[in-house]
Amino acid sequence: MTLTSSAEKENLPVTKQFWYRDQVVVLTYHHITDKPGQRFVVSPKQFAEHMAFLYQHDFHPISLEEFLRFVDTGVLTKENAVLITFDDGYESYYQEAFPILKQYGFPSVSFVIAGRLRDTVDRKRENMTPPLTYSEIEEMTASGLVDVASHTYSLHEQKVVNEWGEVRPETAPVYLEDLQRLEEEQEYRDRLYVDFRMSRSALSDLVHKPVDAISFPFGYANDIVVETAKQAGYRYAFSTRAAVVKAGVDPYRIPRFDVGLPEVDTSKLQELFTGLKTN
Repeated sequence: MTLTSSAEKENLPVTKQFWYRDQVVVLTYHHITDKPGQRFVVSPKQFAEHMAFLYQHDFHPISLEEFLRFVDTGVLTKENAVLITFDDGYESYYQEAFPILKQYGFPSVSFVIAGRLRDTVDRKRENMTPPLTYSEIEEMTASGLVDVASHTYSLHEQKVVNEWGEVRPETAPVYLEDLQRLEEEQEYRDRLYVDFRMSRSALSDLVHKPVDAISFPFGYANDIVVETAKQAGYRYAFSTRAAVVKAGVDPYRIPRFDVGLPEVDTSKLQELFTGLKTN
């Protein structure tokens, strides 16, 4: 079901329900497309059904500002609170998700890979899943419903990390094939720091306010990754560990539920939230 007007949204039945309080469920999406055979995607219809489910069952999506205030203070004024996040910064967030989110008045957060952002002309010359453009980000942030945060500058690939060919995210120490060795700790720290700072600086300039949050690609983090994120000026970091966010959460290991998968229909959402309600 795709909404065509705000009036149609208003006609959806809303069941007033209490699910939980003093905690937040963070939901993660990635790409929205009808093209089959991709892992971290939902179809436009599926995403619309997810948002209708949240609306009809009286969940309350909150802004990043509200969420981070809860992380800092443990104070949350809304029950059934949800934070909607998107990783990677694909244009499908603007084309498919944002219109639906706007009709519901649902805030959301886009964790973008800063080095992939392009203006419209440059983007058309590249063979890539289209990323957001600067003008699209400007339009969405001006709405007051969208916050932009970091998903690194260019560390969202997987690289060989040892002589046996094991592959991990680029936020792990990598194997320097030309030197036939693993990078040394200071080389690793410097590489992370440069990327994290570049992303934070570029995005802060783009949205005209400090960008204090980052989500780690593939959820990979170790003590050095977290320390370097702090040094680069980030105050919050999101992982891929599936858990509810409660007062006292480690601000550098914030858990999320990845629901941006083809197999996650509204019955799976129902199971997720019902499990929280009974615990």
